[in-house]
Amino acid sequence: MRIRGNETTNLINFLKTRWLDLCLNLRCDDEVKKTVFNSLVTLYSEPHRAYHNLKHIHNLLGWAENWREQINDFRTMGFAIWFHDAIYQPRHNDNEEQSANLAAARLKYLKILDPQIATVRQMILATKTHDLTNLDSDGKLFLDLDLSILGADASAYQAYSRAIRREYNFVPEPLYRTGRQRILQNFVARDFIYSTVPCREKFESQARENIQREIVELSK
Repeated sequence: MRIRGNETTNLINFLKTRWLDLCLNLRCDDEVKKTVFNSLVTLYSEPHRAYHNLKHIHNLLGWAENWREQINDFRTMGFAIWFHDAIYQPRHNDNEEQSANLAAARLKYLKILDPQIATVRQMILATKTHDLTNLDSDGKLFLDLDLSILGADASAYQAYSRAIRREYNFVPEPLYRTGRQRILQNFVARDFIYSTVPCREKFESQARENIQREIVELSK
């Protein structure tokens, strides 16, 4: 899932357009918008990111646009997508907290109002355990979109699982297999992987098929 060369340039240019649309009519200067965007590009382009990179953000923004009519506050959803993996260090266990804190600081810089910042923080923090408690319909859809890759076609899912392994290449194989299986089994043990009807209809069946296949592979 790595992106290089012209593909990277085209992706960044496209994402910049989407970012400026998201920031349209904010009270901050255009230079501030560009500065925050550039800082996000730098973070999501870190070399250890095989999956949690700009392509991931692109995909989530695409799904959000697909269901835009069902989103009550598209700007808040957009900022949550942009910042939710801004800090991503696989060796650390506080990435969500650090990403939420960064979002709060940068959104303040963009002159976003405090209630909206609080909602973005809540949505980002919820990605740590995918706990739906206190989330509104936008928050629940956001969590589902973050799991959309689980319901991708088989080849895309396999590319995703290989990318996750590369991000955790410091973990010995036996430990990785055990830990990864535990995470995947937690998903299939749920009554539903996806909490919203649109995502359940779109992704649920394929996600269960993909996850079960990976569990079998990890068991070999």
